[in-house]
Amino acid sequence: MSKAITQSVADKPLQWLAVVGVLGIGAYFLVKKVIPNKEEKIVENAETDVSENNPFSYTKFLSQTIPVNTQMLKFNAAAQYAKEVYSSLNVWFIDQPDITIGVFNSLGSKLKVAQVAEKFFVIYGKDILSYLKNGDKQLDFGTGGLSNTDYQRILTIVDNKPKF
Repeated sequence: MSKAITQSVADKPLQWLAVVGVLGIGAYFLVKKVIPNKEEKIVENAETDVSENNPFSYTKFLSQTIPVNTQMLKFNAAAQYAKEVYSSLNVWFIDQPDITIGVFNSLGSKLKVAQVAEKFFVIYGKDILSYLKNGDKQLDFGTGGLSNTDYQRILTIVDNKPKF
């Protein structure tokens, strides 16, 4: 039997290549659907987890006991970061996602992210994750917010930060 398959492959290599390619692509999509990747889990947790471990759930996160001598942002600094995030996505024609990503890169801990998320809500009356995802432009031609790649990048950056 294996000799017949070997001969068939030798006789019709392009057809076998196509069959193997289709099977490989099908297997890839099946595995991708069954086993969610790490980025998808990070996004899901950031958007749905309402616990002390999620800095975007700032009320719960900031209500926990914070260790003594932990560096926190002052109100004005947190407000400035919130303003930078808001301004970078609230433009007429071209968003500036690098500025938004830079803000989250510069925050040293999940605690500081929670402080910025809280100030963002206090100042602008919007959830920061929804704003990052959907934007709030005055003229956006049907688009808004960050690309899925940039959105996942920010959530991964935050997920890798220390808690305090």
